[in-house]
Amino acid sequence: MTASRDWFRRFFDQTYLETDRPALTLRRTRAEVDFAARVLGLRRGARVLDVPCGFGRHAGELARRGYTAVGVDLSPLMLREARKAHRQRNSLRFIQNDMRRLAYRAEFDAVICLFTSFGYFSERENVATLRRMARALRPGGRLLMDHRNPAFDATLPTHSWRRPKPGLHVLWTLEVNRRTNVHEATWLILRQGARRVLRKRFRLRLWTLPQWRRRLREAGLRLLRAYGDWSARPFRRDSPRLILLAERPPRAARPRGSR
Repeated sequence: MTASRDWFRRFFDQTYLETDRPALTLRRTRAEVDFAARVLGLRRGARVLDVPCGFGRHAGELARRGYTAVGVDLSPLMLREARKAHRQRNSLRFIQNDMRRLAYRAEFDAVICLFTSFGYFSERENVATLRRMARALRPGGRLLMDHRNPAFDATLPTHSWRRPKPGLHVLWTLEVNRRTNVHEATWLILRQGARRVLRKRFRLRLWTLPQWRRRLREAGLRLLRAYGDWSARPFRRDSPRLILLAERPPRAARPRGSR
């Protein structure tokens, strides 16, 4: 059984909040924003696009620090949670939109895409989405992309358990296609006292570092750094993450195939 083409439209629901939100603490969010602000070279008042923003933890923290943040997400539930947790004001807005439909042009000093939130679509759509992110940047603006390392994922166990909170268990079954670097996973969610097991599936297409370098260049961006984790260690083949920092050159080249 494989994930449906539009798996992401149903995946980010109340159950997702229950299973993932407990680990996404304020301390973790602040550490990630510390890293992002430093490597992006953000100045006070900088405009940052957070896409997709989920329930707004990064965008909200950026706005709290004096930056202007726009969070974009497809999920009405995620946006409701974001607006509940973070008051919208001039420095913080949450907008419902499909990341494949971003229409911004040279409006942001930085674009962030964090917590493995890229690669949901077909190869063609992923490439087009990256180009739209690049187009949203002002010349000299930077993109920070936090993703998974396909070489590391290939070493992970096929099955693993986690317990997000008392009475809730998740069995993770991972399938990695080493030829295409497509990562598919099934979550079996067991709730204490429930009579049935909930099944959720997701699908990601991962790119290697050389593939990222090429795709970024085709989008009109220049790769500056590749990190292996949030402590800013340089990326290696066995790094758990692949975090990319790229820049739209001050005199930006026109992305190939753009109009």
